[in-house]
Amino acid sequence: MAGEKKVLRFGIAGAGRMGQIHITNMIETRFIEVTAVVSVLPHELEWAKENVDGVTLFSEFDEFIKSDLFDAVLIVTPNKLHKDNIFAALHNGKHVFCEKPISPDAKSAWDVYYEAQKFPHLKVVCGFPRRYVPAYVEAAKKIKNGDIGKVINIRSQTTDLIMNNEYFVNYIKTSGGIFVDCCIHDIDVCLFLLGEDKTPSSVFATGTTNVFPVFKEFGDVDDGFGIIQFESGDVIFNVYGSRDNQHGHHSTTEVIGTKGRLVVNGQPRLLNLDVSDSTGTRMEGAETQMQVFGPAFKNEIEAFRDYVLYDKPVNFNLKDAVKAVSIGAALMDSVHDSALTEVKLY
Repeated sequence: MAGEKKVLRFGIAGAGRMGQIHITNMIETRFIEVTAVVSVLPHELEWAKENVDGVTLFSEFDEFIKSDLFDAVLIVTPNKLHKDNIFAALHNGKHVFCEKPISPDAKSAWDVYYEAQKFPHLKVVCGFPRRYVPAYVEAAKKIKNGDIGKVINIRSQTTDLIMNNEYFVNYIKTSGGIFVDCCIHDIDVCLFLLGEDKTPSSVFATGTTNVFPVFKEFGDVDDGFGIIQFESGDVIFNVYGSRDNQHGHHSTTEVIGTKGRLVVNGQPRLLNLDVSDSTGTRMEGAETQMQVFGPAFKNEIEAFRDYVLYDKPVNFNLKDAVKAVSIGAALMDSVHDSALTEVKLY
């Protein structure tokens, strides 16, 4: 029919916490249909059955990815499965939206990047929602316009509300480390704001386990501090991650240039509201990243839809996503060795 709107049909691999967030957003988004869900966990399939009308359920990924029920796959499986899932999607003609990280180690991340180049007709992105937060988008524009001169330093942090429970501790065991799991958002947003294809050369990182001593057994830290250098020698990234913030979630980024600076989310505000009473004046803070970045998760899915259907430009950058893994992995190596560490680019 003339003028009929295109629709992007999605298959979802994984329906856990993040999968359910994405599925809920997709159901509410025009010109997107969730037609299939795969999971090895019965309770995830039951959730999908109850919440997605007409969805087809799969318990085997190989059967799912060969289906003609969908055109694009959203990969929200455990990080260690991302490479194999993406390869299978590409070889079965599916566009790919993968949750971060693209893969948990540098070698497999670059394998994904080079494999994706063999399928130029397919769109492959790694989801980093801060690229679709209005304040970050505006900051990137100002940097590109030269408003703060040449960028010489970017400092970014992700500090999460403390969660001291068995689920959280078990998650950390296989998360890949604070710089690959948590601060990869900061690494990516630094690359996004810089807006240049610079080559990272070396890193130094350290961290502490004062709050969660058990993390040391996993080769991880609960507070991590990293410095990232580039071959050009003209810019440095500083990243900080914490899993024990007492006042809630606080992600912030500062960009220093030769003519000024930009600060995104400098104060951990949930709302632009100050409350004054007999106890004094206080702000309302956010407990979770979804309270701060929730709309950006919807924005990135809409952008991917239009990228696939209409080839519209996007803020996603697959090479940056892979660089972020290389940098994050090098930072974890530096934490373990307490030494300056080379960034491995394959």
